[in-house]
Amino acid sequence: MALPRAFVTSVVGSWPRPPWLIDAFERYSKGALDQQLLNQYLDDAVKLAIKDQEEAGIDVITDGEQRRVSFVAFLGQKVRGFRVVRVEELHPSAREIMRRHKAPLTLWRPVIAGYIEDSIIALDEVQYAKRVTQKPLKVTLPSPYLVMWESWHAQISSPYYPRPEDAAEAYVRVLRKEISRLIDAGVAFVQLDEPMLGDLLEAEPDKPDRYKRVVSEIYGQKYRGLRDEIQLAVDLINEAVGGYITSVRVGVHLDRWPAEDSPVVGYERLAPHIFDLKTKQYVVEYKHPRMGDPEEFARVLPSDKEIGLGSVDVRDAGRVETVEEVVAHVERVAKHVDPARIWINPDCGFAPGMYRAFPRSVALEKLKVMVRAARLLRERYWWA
Repeated sequence: MALPRAFVTSVVGSWPRPPWLIDAFERYSKGALDQQLLNQYLDDAVKLAIKDQEEAGIDVITDGEQRRVSFVAFLGQKVRGFRVVRVEELHPSAREIMRRHKAPLTLWRPVIAGYIEDSIIALDEVQYAKRVTQKPLKVTLPSPYLVMWESWHAQISSPYYPRPEDAAEAYVRVLRKEISRLIDAGVAFVQLDEPMLGDLLEAEPDKPDRYKRVVSEIYGQKYRGLRDEIQLAVDLINEAVGGYITSVRVGVHLDRWPAEDSPVVGYERLAPHIFDLKTKQYVVEYKHPRMGDPEEFARVLPSDKEIGLGSVDVRDAGRVETVEEVVAHVERVAKHVDPARIWINPDCGFAPGMYRAFPRSVALEKLKVMVRAARLLRERYWWA
């Protein structure tokens, strides 16, 4: 299926889960529901998520991440060597640590509790989704830098991987094999989710950001300094995707969840280092009021890179943006970036964790506004 020449619409990943799916997962986790019946609930939830995106008119869709307990913890469900646990199992005061630093994590957490072995991460999700839709599919995968920070535990993981970097390298090898399988399956877009890199916007050379302070206390990992952290993230991602960009569109999703007193700053603060990534597209948040000015990022974006511009707010469920508002937001970037290199998406996933409540009806209306804005933009930039 051919994509529009400009202003392609997509989603970042997750879609609000129906209450009955959350209830089914709870019953399953308590042993009150068997795997076969849970799978039926999951299949139905995927069909619903895809139907919503198709109804909205989105060009490149996902399965809504309905099968995942969270955007990163699901590795504990899928990859040998990981477990998924409640956050209190990693640190008894985990919730208090999150509250103190104003940095909430999803409550189900991954932890490396063995040697990481080759495993199917998302291929099974793709195979089912392709039976449900003819739309081009985006598949989201946890980035190795994120996985290193949010899965390596000083006590639990060190018997297998003495350093977090060792665990990251092992995951990279698994990730490369999975990307190869996804390419063979015909996916249109492989997106690596990298909030831990995005969070570095709030870090200083010798002071970690809020989320790394939280993870350091819960998991026991040490901050390496801003420059070394950025370089490590870039190196790990490049090792994972090197050589694949000619076979499939590869993107990296940079995001952060600012607190009310977070600095107003955008991803241009990480330039030029992040432009060393061997990825085609940067899927970036710029709708949240503390994310700064998207023009600043657009001005420094290299001419061979795409931007997936966050254009509706996934934190504000009380308001749906207008078409005119989205158009004006995108046109600020179109002054600096060829429209053919601009994709339009929400800031982030609507439900990155199983328990994040966001009204499905509101999410659907936000997508419909995005699609109408994209159509209007294509009319205005008809030569693109």
